[in-house]
Amino acid sequence: MDQEEELLREHKLRRQELENQEDDIKDLERTTQQIASEAYSELRFTLSDISESVDSLNEARIELAHLEEDVLDQLSYEKKKVQEQKDDNEDYYRRELKKLREAD
Repeated sequence: MDQEEELLREHKLRRQELENQEDDIKDLERTTQQIASEAYSELRFTLSDISESVDSLNEARIELAHLEEDVLDQLSYEKKKVQEQKDDNEDYYRRELKKLREAD
């Protein structure tokens, strides 16, 4: 296998790894949103059963919303990091390919 083929193989492998990481993050985002939605429903049901005030429900919903936002913010940060790594991978591939072609 020549150097260009090896470089391309490594580039594709790294890109696939990063795309898998992106998919995992997207799955976590969906799961987080689903869990939050279920938690809101459960809160409403539980607090209505014990005749708690609307204020208690609102406080719990606000706290849950903050937690959901924190998790989604962290996932967004991770998604940006993965995108930067993808960009870096692409830049590295192009630089190295150019070097190989200029050396010929």
